[in-house]
Amino acid sequence: MNKIIKTIKFLENDKSLVKRIEKYQKSKELSSFVAAVRELCDDALTLKKISK
Repeated sequence: MNKIIKTIKFLENDKSLVKRIEKYQKSKELSSFVAAVRELCDDALTLKKISK
């Protein structure tokens, strides 16, 4: 299986979003920022699928 490597760079105007993700990470006791982003993205995509 080939690995897909993606990178993202948060800009200054994303500061509020980053803080909210960090707060989510701490509240869920996730090991990393990336783990929080993965979980949030998966939840959002699932919700989008359900709401169709």
